[in-house]
Amino acid sequence: MNKNKLNDLTFSSKLTGWYKKEKRMLPFRNTKDPYKIWLSEIILQQTQMITGLVYYKNFIIKFPTIQSLASSSENKIYSTWKGLGYYNRAKNLLKTAKIITKEHNGKLPKNSKDLILLPGIGKYTAAAIASICYNEKIPVVDANVYRVLSRYFGVFYNISKSNSYNHYYNISKSITKNVSKMGEYNQAIMDFGATICTPKKPHCKNCLLMLDCEAYKTNIVEKLPIKKKKLKKTKRFFNYFIIENKDSYLVQKRKKKDIWLNLLEFFLVENKSLKKAEIYFLNKLKLFELKPKLVSKNHKGILSHQIINVNFFSIYISDLFVFNKIKKHLKVQKIKKRRFKKSAIPKVIDNYLNSAT
Repeated sequence: MNKNKLNDLTFSSKLTGWYKKEKRMLPFRNTKDPYKIWLSEIILQQTQMITGLVYYKNFIIKFPTIQSLASSSENKIYSTWKGLGYYNRAKNLLKTAKIITKEHNGKLPKNSKDLILLPGIGKYTAAAIASICYNEKIPVVDANVYRVLSRYFGVFYNISKSNSYNHYYNISKSITKNVSKMGEYNQAIMDFGATICTPKKPHCKNCLLMLDCEAYKTNIVEKLPIKKKKLKKTKRFFNYFIIENKDSYLVQKRKKKDIWLNLLEFFLVENKSLKKAEIYFLNKLKLFELKPKLVSKNHKGILSHQIINVNFFSIYISDLFVFNKIKKHLKVQKIKKRRFKKSAIPKVIDNYLNSAT
């Protein structure tokens, strides 16, 4: 890393100058309302901007204030969130809204140290809210920042290491000593990383920092930042048994501390073998005359740390007495098909239902 550059305070002024001219016109850019900034930051985690904007606008319409969010039901929030994935974000939105309403007089804390104590708010989100809304002198650090700083300053530090955040945070602190509008700088470096200094095929020819960029000068732009550790994804095998009659399904809510917590799903048997899954289901049901039909297989749910292979069996029960008997025996709930499709369900089930209609 070129340490001499850390004393060059023109980096931040160049970025903010670029931002004033080129910033993206986003609905939450013209406000310092902490609620709207918080909401936008949570929605845009793990979500592309074009998708996140649609959800952000829907949330603002349905929940215009933090009080309206806090008083809403979990189901309503989940149904509004449906399709975004990572439902823990939605769950924490509700938790935090309730805490703020009860313990903070309906207002988000004004500093990052208190913000980070709230569910779902990490270092980055706390820094973003505190700097944008209250001009706290704290830099944001995330993938965009890793990328911009590693390339410009020539930082060969593995961002997969546990202390990479602190390393880049310290660099950020050094180069923002003269920054008076911290929120503006943070938004500038985020926009710059998202639109110019992109992960692949960065727009170096349009970059105002190009001539001073260490990575560009040494032709290693796409090699930085260094990320050597690759997480091995766990493979799991889900077999869903769709127990249905003319207008209803039998479903269950996921309760364990696992993926998709509190989402509705069909009766699940987790087993790599289709045959063993079917046998387990029939033994559980004690109705061996039923013949589950394999209607679709090899669907995939790709998560950050898991690959879920999903198969679907169908069991149609026309006899209402038998249908209710199964419901009681499996300790599941009956739900209208139309309502289930509008509920918070795993994306892989949603995709199957859409492809089956």
